[in-house]
Amino acid sequence: MTAPILTELEGGFPIARHDHVAIFYRGHEEAYRYASFLAEGLKRGDLCQYLAPTSFHQEMLEQLRPRVDGLDSFIQSGALRLHAGIAEVAGLGEWAQSVFMDAECSQKNAVRWLEEGVWAKAAGFPYPDFFNFDALLNYLVKQYPSVALCQYDLDQMEPSHLFSAIAVHRHLLVEGTLVRDNPFYIPAEKFIPLSPAEREHDLAGLFRQVGFDWEKLLGALVGFGRLQGDGSPPS
Repeated sequence: MTAPILTELEGGFPIARHDHVAIFYRGHEEAYRYASFLAEGLKRGDLCQYLAPTSFHQEMLEQLRPRVDGLDSFIQSGALRLHAGIAEVAGLGEWAQSVFMDAECSQKNAVRWLEEGVWAKAAGFPYPDFFNFDALLNYLVKQYPSVALCQYDLDQMEPSHLFSAIAVHRHLLVEGTLVRDNPFYIPAEKFIPLSPAEREHDLAGLFRQVGFDWEKLLGALVGFGRLQGDGSPPS
């Protein structure tokens, strides 16, 4: 990695400044595993944004309270922000850009973005545009020292959404393995202009490569990450 390390995730995964990482997990309790990512950021003077359905917010706060003294003061100051998402495409993009602008204006050390993928369904946000937004995050994290983690519960995902999520993230964390330079990544400048039909064609080609078996795709990504040599956490 050429960029300096911004954080080391629980489990020993080094994450560089400007990284945008998709995390695939199973089981609702795992949704809060990286509360430590936000807790560390609050202690270091970062702006921490949690984007998730409202039903997730209280549990995340309960996970943070034992880790962060004076948590309520961070909420009141805007250092910790909880958001449930916006149904309008334009409004969502403007809001996300404002988060990074606020961090710059208030001279925060960094932005830490933790996103729970099911927010879109809860907020009524259209899924074709949802992955445009995830692709847009690739640009936003380059504007300011930041890391964006986008989480997806594999038990709650449709296959087509899984492939889109893989396609728009350069780095992945799959079944305890960090995959850098995801071989199925489609850069934002290519992904965003694609029509729905073109995306479906490209994603169908990806699915065909693994015999239309999404578990095989995940297994292939894990194998690729392990071959890279730094994908598994230290023992």
